[in-house]
Amino acid sequence: MAKKRRILYTNRPWEATGICSGCRLCELYCSLQHTGAFNPLRSRIRLVEMATGIDIPVTCQQCQNPACQAACQFDALVFDKQLNIVTVNEEKCTGCRECVGACPFGIITMDPVEGKAIKCDLCKGQEPACVAICPSNVLGAADNVEASEYNRRRFAALLATDDDHLRSSPAGENPVMKNPERKG
Repeated sequence: MAKKRRILYTNRPWEATGICSGCRLCELYCSLQHTGAFNPLRSRIRLVEMATGIDIPVTCQQCQNPACQAACQFDALVFDKQLNIVTVNEEKCTGCRECVGACPFGIITMDPVEGKAIKCDLCKGQEPACVAICPSNVLGAADNVEASEYNRRRFAALLATDDDHLRSSPAGENPVMKNPERKG
């Protein structure tokens, strides 16, 4: 069985191009990959504007005990053993929207053309389209261990900084180095 993977936003605000630029190519390329059309409303990844100029790409977190799957009364959200994630069986989906309301992240949406639930399926095991197209290289596919380690290192670096501005900045953090050297 494959490791459970998910898309991770790996911003690096200390680099000029290390943050999401808000270009929305991830949304466009995702919709093209899945539907054959450039339509961000049909994308499985969404850009959320946190503040002016601060966009965060979000997609399914591939939960351990998915609330979306538990809410589905039609068994349309099924566990894919190959990918080790829950995917949407479009033939069984009735468009009832129970999964949309159950998702704690608000990531599952309805396809405006098909009227079926849509969520990230990690491009069915291929390199995720959003990761491949991101010009800022801030998206990556990681398993839970990799994602936890990445977030742990980022948070530790943020807490270790002496710069109060970096601690309170919504996107700010120190560069994460494997062997940080403290200057005396």
